[in-house]
Amino acid sequence: MQSLQRSFLFLVSCWLLGVTLHAQEIQSTVVVDMQTLTLDQRQDLVNMARDVENYINNNRYLDKDWDGDKIPVDITIYIRARNGNRVSARLAVVSKRLINGQPGSGSGLFRIFDQEWSFEWSMTPTLVYQTMRYDDFASVIDFYMLMAIGLDMDTYDDLAGTPAYKIAQQIAQSGNARGVSQFSTMYQPGEFTRMSLVSEFMDIRYQGMRRLIYDYHDAIDTYAKDKAAGITALEAVVHDIAEFKRNKLSNRSVMMQAFFDAKQVELAGLFRGNKTSNVWTDLRYVDPGYTQQYEAARDGR
Repeated sequence: MQSLQRSFLFLVSCWLLGVTLHAQEIQSTVVVDMQTLTLDQRQDLVNMARDVENYINNNRYLDKDWDGDKIPVDITIYIRARNGNRVSARLAVVSKRLINGQPGSGSGLFRIFDQEWSFEWSMTPTLVYQTMRYDDFASVIDFYMLMAIGLDMDTYDDLAGTPAYKIAQQIAQSGNARGVSQFSTMYQPGEFTRMSLVSEFMDIRYQGMRRLIYDYHDAIDTYAKDKAAGITALEAVVHDIAEFKRNKLSNRSVMMQAFFDAKQVELAGLFRGNKTSNVWTDLRYVDPGYTQQYEAARDGR
């Protein structure tokens, strides 16, 4: 009921303020790095960035109008090698969550570096959004865009990103059926794969972490208006995440690691020089891979 009331109030506010609802969810910027290729090998790839950017920015991923501003997403495709039309690459995806809906603001939200990607590419590619039919190129792009959309939605309402994650899961299942290793259901606990990522977001056992992601961004919005209140709220959220890890998890979490990969610079900056805060103990526990960065920030470096 509260969610429906919020949606109704949002629509009324949009009408009163003259705000337009966007049918499409993402505003992407795409860069293709071809430094490893010869000039001849680059020929058919020169328009890839433009083609992918147009595809994403004109694609509608969900079957409802998008409320508010589009999600800023930066994509970098690192071409590793090419053999005929077959290309191997790495993919970096970074999305931001606007702070209090202010254009140009941004709290890093989704930061993924996918190191295993192979696909066919031609001079005139056909990019089509098909959730039930797997494509080596478009399906991987679509998967990550849906994850970015779901995560953004989770920051605004309780578990609101589930519809986007469900579609991403359908793509993952199609990839698994095609034998794509990154979409395989066979992976070690805590091992990053595309399937392990979406599986955690769809797992009821991780709903508590998704709710804490919402709490974190509520605190970030508060910080933008009242720094003292925001810092207090952020300390509480980081402590709650530490308690979630301590009491609810028995293995490494791909979701939690992805969250802190996107947030560690922001957190270090927000608390830099605050030596008396207990947040550093919690951060070293939940995110041990960045211990040195947190210790440097604690000391004001």
